[in-house]
Amino acid sequence: MNIRQETTVWKDAPGTPNHIYLTEGNTLLGYIPVGSKKAFYFKYPKKQWSPTRRKFRALLKREISELEL
Repeated sequence: MNIRQETTVWKDAPGTPNHIYLTEGNTLLGYIPVGSKKAFYFKYPKKQWSPTRRKFRALLKREISELEL
């Protein structure tokens, strides 16, 4: 499972929150909303979700250990 924080700057929609995403390849398993540390998993993973045109950063091991996965 990949744990990535979105860093996209949304020019057409300023103020759009960038969450932490839990993915397996291009399948979205869940996410962690901004300001939270608890993961929300989808009942059915989102296979239509695409990371195209988004920017991400990998979380540090210390940051991952603080999350409630």
